[in-house]
Amino acid sequence: MSIYAISCGGTGGHISPGIAIAEELTQRNQKCLLLVSEKTIDGVMLKKYGNFESMTLSAKPFSKNPKKFWQFIKAQARSFFECIKLIRKRNIDCVIGMGGFTSVPIVLAAFVLRKKIVLHESNRIVGKSIRILSHLADMIFLPEGIELNGKFLSQKTIHAPIPLRREMRKINKSEARKILNLSEDGFLLTVLGGSQGAEALNEWAMQNIEKLNSQGVAVCCIRGIKSHGNKLVEGKSSSGETVRNVFLPFCDDMHVLLSATDLLLCRAGAGTIAEAMFFSLPMILVPYPNSADNHQEANAMYAAEKGSAFIIHQDNIELLAGVILESFKKNLKNFKIDRVSSKKGPDVKIIVDRIQKISRS
Repeated sequence: MSIYAISCGGTGGHISPGIAIAEELTQRNQKCLLLVSEKTIDGVMLKKYGNFESMTLSAKPFSKNPKKFWQFIKAQARSFFECIKLIRKRNIDCVIGMGGFTSVPIVLAAFVLRKKIVLHESNRIVGKSIRILSHLADMIFLPEGIELNGKFLSQKTIHAPIPLRREMRKINKSEARKILNLSEDGFLLTVLGGSQGAEALNEWAMQNIEKLNSQGVAVCCIRGIKSHGNKLVEGKSSSGETVRNVFLPFCDDMHVLLSATDLLLCRAGAGTIAEAMFFSLPMILVPYPNSADNHQEANAMYAAEKGSAFIIHQDNIELLAGVILESFKKNLKNFKIDRVSSKKGPDVKIIVDRIQKISRS
């Protein structure tokens, strides 16, 4: 039995694929330790996966603010020594870095102690952490068509889809809507701002809910973990029927949410896009304009090229209601989803096969 440390903290986009890999390794009787950050989202998401051992690192994200930059340096240094002790004490065989600021200290510690290192990037633009750490890695997983500069790096690069958690299986739409306290019939627009919410999308949903309801479009809005409590809002369609809308701070049953949905309005996180494509779910993407290296724009472009999404930029958010209503009027026939990938689905087994092979070498 090998022991794996999986660094996956900071965002849902890092945690979800990290959990997917941990699930498959555990199924193969391997031992896994999840390394996460002090961010609230990490703790919220891990509540559902209490069977996995986890450890919180004191690492903090990079900032150009002088005071926060100094805090970043101190926190990363402290985390590095924490990781040195961890690897020695637990006899970690292989470290898997899913990107983000929590990957840096554990990967550096693994390199110093000559442990196997695997990196995984989900986004269409490789993040700073993965770029910096790539030279230390034994294996790097990148999305299809994405490369790192240099022959040396290309030799240890493997192209693979984003691994999905085991729960990502479609259920009956009526059953899913019952779970979410929504009407079983009619069209459902789900507004999803990512693991931490999106204020611009939340505000848009509230401002346009009456207009959407009048056309028989119900709304399920995931507002983000900083919001409080569930909110039920009822409206009326033009025919006088009651339309039930639900506003939730967080949803840890994404397979239920996506199974209930007809159209997804969301940011362009790589994990969300992969899950929606797996469910053959059409999307309207509003890339976060301040994402690092503008990676959400690249993610959105990929989904659009596959025929799975429309892109609307935040500056044009007022056009959303018209686009959504037009989509529903056409019964979503304007979306020609790439069903090849959604039928096959991201196969975490292929990724874990490779990880186990490198950890034994």
